[in-house]
Amino acid sequence: MNVSLVQVVPLLWLLAAVVLELSGTYLLKLSNGMTRRLAGAGGVLLVMAAFGALAQAIKGMELSVAYAVWGGAGLVATAVIGALAFGQRIAPAGWADIVLVVSGVVALKLL
Repeated sequence: MNVSLVQVVPLLWLLAAVVLELSGTYLLKLSNGMTRRLAGAGGVLLVMAAFGALAQAIKGMELSVAYAVWGGAGLVATAVIGALAFGQRIAPAGWADIVLVVSGVVALKLL
């Protein structure tokens, strides 16, 4: 399997978009409803940077795939981070929904 740089760069931008979104969302949670202004401002800036990285990713890949992967990865990782970092409980139905999201993203990529 020969993978070119043209194929890898959009995936790296997409990965950056996911990491930036997760980091921004984490800071927004720590901002306590924006009462901690530095964390809130950092969170907003990181989420904005995530959109910038997503914009770069969609230059080299299909919008539907990029957005589905970005949204799906963000949703799943945010749920896991919420459980691990903040002790938030994920109900069994929530886990089933996460499986459906992941299945949908995989199906979209394969079709």
